[in-house]
Amino acid sequence: MMMLSFASLLILPLLSTAHTTADWYQRYDAYPPYCSIPEEMNKRTIPPLRPNVHLGDSRLAHVTAVIRHGARTPWSANINCWDGYWEEGSDTAVWNCGLTTFLAPPTPRVVDEEEGIYASETDAMFLFEKKYDALSYPQHNELNGTCQRGQLLLQGYDQELTNGEQLREAYVYDGKTMNHDIKLRLLDLSDKINRPYDEPILKYRADDDQRTLMSGQILLRGLFGTEFIEHLKNTGQHPVIPLHVADRSEDVLAPYGLNCPRLLELEETAEKSMEFKAFNNSKEAKTLYRFIEHQLGSLGDPLECLMTTICTDRILPDAVNDYTQSRRELHSHSGGDGDDDDDDDHHHKYGTELFERLTKFDTQRAVFPYIYNDGEYSKVAMGPLWAEIFEAIEPIVNGGSDRGLSDNKLHVVSGHDTTLVPLLASLGIWNVEMWPAYASMMLLEVHELIDGKTDRTVYPTPFAFRLIFNGEVWTDKVKGCHKDHDLCDFQVLRQIVEPFALRDRECALTNTKQSSLSIQRAQGLLTSPGGIFMFLLLICVSAGLGAFGMLWYLKRGSGRIYRSVYDGTGISMTNNGVRYRDQPAADDDDKAEVPTMLVV
Repeated sequence: MMMLSFASLLILPLLSTAHTTADWYQRYDAYPPYCSIPEEMNKRTIPPLRPNVHLGDSRLAHVTAVIRHGARTPWSANINCWDGYWEEGSDTAVWNCGLTTFLAPPTPRVVDEEEGIYASETDAMFLFEKKYDALSYPQHNELNGTCQRGQLLLQGYDQELTNGEQLREAYVYDGKTMNHDIKLRLLDLSDKINRPYDEPILKYRADDDQRTLMSGQILLRGLFGTEFIEHLKNTGQHPVIPLHVADRSEDVLAPYGLNCPRLLELEETAEKSMEFKAFNNSKEAKTLYRFIEHQLGSLGDPLECLMTTICTDRILPDAVNDYTQSRRELHSHSGGDGDDDDDDDHHHKYGTELFERLTKFDTQRAVFPYIYNDGEYSKVAMGPLWAEIFEAIEPIVNGGSDRGLSDNKLHVVSGHDTTLVPLLASLGIWNVEMWPAYASMMLLEVHELIDGKTDRTVYPTPFAFRLIFNGEVWTDKVKGCHKDHDLCDFQVLRQIVEPFALRDRECALTNTKQSSLSIQRAQGLLTSPGGIFMFLLLICVSAGLGAFGMLWYLKRGSGRIYRSVYDGTGISMTNNGVRYRDQPAADDDDKAEVPTMLVV
């Protein structure tokens, strides 16, 4: 069992690195919203409820907050972003991290309770600081420095801290002073018996990735930091927050085809559709593919490569360093301004604004399966998570009295971009040109309508919901909700989500008719005399061709393939294509981390 000490885990990294924040985001004139720079994060404050003539008084009963982790390192060392990306001397070749994770062993009290052995409360407690610095040349970590792949960065720490502070500003109040928006009062700091950071009032859920675990913890630090310090002063102990996780390969916070094969089938169906083929073979697609081949050499994951580079102030290749069209001079990397004629030829062949066009194209390509066929993929993918969300809400809207469920006021879910996209796409409100920025946050508020002044033709049930994404109210995007109304009757959301909000979703492959027909035809063929003869002839011909092919391969082909792996040229062949020899191959954990359509 592992217990996390919030004061130590969350405050120490901040104290040791806060002085570096002024150095972030200096290289470029402007940054994409994806980067979630401080100015962008400050735009995402949670708005008050707008006046509505159809509503009487209401009170906030529950909030589910689903976040994407903050800014991170590349998810894998096996992505060939562009020629030279991993070469020695490139600032993308080595990733070092100042943000570390602290762990604590079980407390003596827990040992006593769980193991049934004596452990004195005076026993020493201590923390472990995980440092990824154990290897020395020629051994190295996957990203060649002290960072884990996909690790939360200091920029991400700051982003999630802001998320927590914005939640506090909107929903936390002191019942003694009541100096707070009455319609958004959720967590009462004056209640010392039912503390707002204790279960069941708070439920914290994450998957088992470092970046999601720490992002959620930092958000809670921004939300309850003052109370955590006060708790330590009053009790001499750090508060312990239960963290609900699952095996990463079995979790449902992001689509994972290996634990639900139907997702692979639905993805394949989407990518074989006429709409996707038309998009992927469009003039723009061909221009961008040609640009990648001729100007970058490769670009395995445009959104990943470009955003992890620009958002951490690393150097973009000149060919795509045009986000603001400023083409800031990078003499130390590119050797000067370049040739104007070359630039004109470049623009004539491929056009301008290539950074934005590449990220837009890759976003559309990634989002398409999520929204295809009325979001069928997303509904299957997010069914269990919607069931989990509704398990916390239903006792509230149904007037349940089961303590531990109906008392849940804040449900924090720390996930990925591939959590937010299908979650919102399953509601039919995600745009094909959108991808969630770092530290994006979806809020699902549940409001109780508490007087007789509410117009029951608009709000027929006693509960309504408000949907917010990155500070913008999205409620009226939901089908069945009134335009320009912040609140929508909860029954509308229930009717949309209930059919697929299932823990036991249908994950079996459904396209069995064609395979069954093939089996029937094969059986019919083998029952006829001519069919039996043709079958035996086919076996003989196949055996002969196979033997000839193997002989040719052994004489002429095997040496060439063998050398491509081991001749020291710096290139090796893998089942994922070509990669540099000094980059480790993806292991099972790499493949389990994301759905097949997209790397996050």
